[in-house]
Amino acid sequence: MRIVAIILHYYPERTENISRIVKDLKENSRPPDEIIVFNNNPKMTYSGNCTVINSNKNYEGRARYPIALLEPSDYYYFIDDDVTVNKNTIKNFLKYASDNCCYGYWGKIINPKVSSCYRKGEEFYGKNINKSKEVDLLVGKGTFFVSFSVFKNMLKTEEKFLKEGFIFGREEDLILSMSNRCFVIPVEKDSYFKDLNDGGVGYCKNPNHWKMRNEMAKKLYPIRRKADSISISDNLGIKIKKEIKQNGYKLL
Repeated sequence: MRIVAIILHYYPERTENISRIVKDLKENSRPPDEIIVFNNNPKMTYSGNCTVINSNKNYEGRARYPIALLEPSDYYYFIDDDVTVNKNTIKNFLKYASDNCCYGYWGKIINPKVSSCYRKGEEFYGKNINKSKEVDLLVGKGTFFVSFSVFKNMLKTEEKFLKEGFIFGREEDLILSMSNRCFVIPVEKDSYFKDLNDGGVGYCKNPNHWKMRNEMAKKLYPIRRKADSISISDNLGIKIKKEIKQNGYKLL
């Protein structure tokens, strides 16, 4: 079983966190087989005790996914540069992981009829549940754990959007999770993540952040419903329009 961890770094205010994250990953009860730091800031160079890729262009959050595929692996563990792992974090994800699924510690069930569907979605946290909960989407805060195969559906969704002339922004975690089945998994203190200094910066500081998230969640909802999942929409009393069911989109 091979696991690759990917740390996305951009903000200079968070540079001091990277060495701590790498150290904690290496000392984990189940350390990853490879750790990649992708420094996405062309104005600075990072070096450290792991594989480091310095970019001369800011590819934003999406960059972590094609970068991950440079290393063939059974599973990929994505971690932001404002959190780090506890001793049994990766081991906990492995307890629940299976092919074609995404896993995290925070997710939402949404009602696409609501204008602020992302922000007002019903939230589920790993620390508050005792069994896995399938959700519509995973929230990018902290960590994601995914199998190799989930990228196929993500790329298929992106291909569809490109043909529609869509301009990608900061919604890549939604595209990944909503193109596949996704689960919030139970977590104990020793397998959660630890918050680090965020430097007062981040995606959510963007004034258009919530608007973009709401619009993307609504756009992705019909695709999410194509996945082999529980009938969340029925629980919400939402009827999927016939033309959406026949839009020609099929998951791989």
